[in-house]
Amino acid sequence: MTAQTASKATAGDEAYETWVGHTIVCATCRAGAPCVTAIRLGRAWRQARR
Repeated sequence: MTAQTASKATAGDEAYETWVGHTIVCATCRAGAPCVTAIRLGRAWRQARR
């Protein structure tokens, strides 16, 4: 495993934790309604996983 791969995994983990943390505290997300911030964070997480 290279250092670059390890940092990508860390970035992906951090992005996921940020996304999940948002959905826990956001009233819109908890209500099940579309949330622009959650969509943006989800996209960032998927990009970080690549």
